[in-house]
Amino acid sequence: MSKHVASTYARPGKLLLVAVLLLAACSGPGAAAPTAAPAAALGLPIRVVTTMSVLADMIERVGGERVVAENIIPIGAGPEDYQPTPADAQKIAAAAIVFYNGHGLEEWLDGLFKSAAKPGQQQIAVSDGLAALGMGSAEFAAGNPHFWLSAALGARYVEQIRDGLIGVDPAGQASYTQNAAAYTRQLLDLNAELKQRAASLPPAARKIVTNHDAFAYFAQEYGFTIVGTILGNSEAEPSAGELAELVAQIKAEQVKAVFSESQFSPKLTETIAREAGVTVVANLYTDTLGEPGSGGASYIEMLRYNMDAIVAALE
Repeated sequence: MSKHVASTYARPGKLLLVAVLLLAACSGPGAAAPTAAPAAALGLPIRVVTTMSVLADMIERVGGERVVAENIIPIGAGPEDYQPTPADAQKIAAAAIVFYNGHGLEEWLDGLFKSAAKPGQQQIAVSDGLAALGMGSAEFAAGNPHFWLSAALGARYVEQIRDGLIGVDPAGQASYTQNAAAYTRQLLDLNAELKQRAASLPPAARKIVTNHDAFAYFAQEYGFTIVGTILGNSEAEPSAGELAELVAQIKAEQVKAVFSESQFSPKLTETIAREAGVTVVANLYTDTLGEPGSGGASYIEMLRYNMDAIVAALE
């Protein structure tokens, strides 16, 4: 468990925006600099802040009634180009501990930490210690940050969450340890289930095309091949030539379907599917959970939903 290294790549415009928002959040009447409270002085429930709905769900499973998790990025939005708000700065300032993914995913977070975090605040990158696959993009110089789409790697996140909560609330160690062990068993059982589900497809059929490069660890864990991604960079629209090349790849590889993720508009995916003559499957859950009742409202639900949707489309 380590203190944060929020990003290896930063856009100056976003850091300026963070500074402006923080000034607005902290300059009202009665505003005062936040101060740290020792772990022993923290009341229950422990106030935890996280960047993503996926992490918030994990934290609630491990923390139980001893924590309340506040999420920054709303359901339906992605972390790569999120624009922080004054309310986000206030959440950071009030948190006993902050969990974030790391590996450069939340590159806007460093400005919030520098300007709003209380002294001594614990800031935990749950992907610390995991070996990243490369992305070939300056945006993610630390490698692909989407570890959680493998249930086995998601179980590694649980270890970081458990240890972080124990660090700020030692009195809850037994509870956190027990909850984490039970949740880890669920995730490893799910991982075996997902592998079995993927194995129902012949290897030649396990080919996917998605919006952005979020499925690298999914593919590695469950034996899929990523033929291509629609957005080589999550903030740049592909050129006509790049789209034509992807359509040609889909045809050459005989990919049966292309997949759109819930935080992206499906229009571009639909265009590619139409030109390639294949099916389009919308609303895979990657950077965000789904709304209640969506089939992807929890981390376990989203992983199962994704696999079921992918296998059904490629059968």
